[in-house]
Amino acid sequence: MADPQDVLETVLAAAPGFRHRCLALIEGADGHPGAAVVLTELADFVAELADRLGQLGSELAGCLSAVEVVAMRSDDHAEVVAWAFLDSLSPDDRTRLGPWFG
Repeated sequence: MADPQDVLETVLAAAPGFRHRCLALIEGADGHPGAAVVLTELADFVAELADRLGQLGSELAGCLSAVEVVAMRSDDHAEVVAWAFLDSLSPDDRTRLGPWFG
């Protein structure tokens, strides 16, 4: 059987955004929610994150599509996109957004 404390510590270390929900579980269970309860609540949290990604995905795709259209209009436009948009993003952001670019 999974050690509830180990599960709790592992989840909290990997998903700090889940902390507030975990604290509510701990409070509701007098300090010992159990591994299954923590993982069930984590599944709900992950599903909510996935929903938000889906909601934001179309808006993000639209923004990047607009940038691509502007860049393709001329060399001047491409240059402005490069220094005004792409250079404004951190290297990490550019890497994360790479799959979204056409």
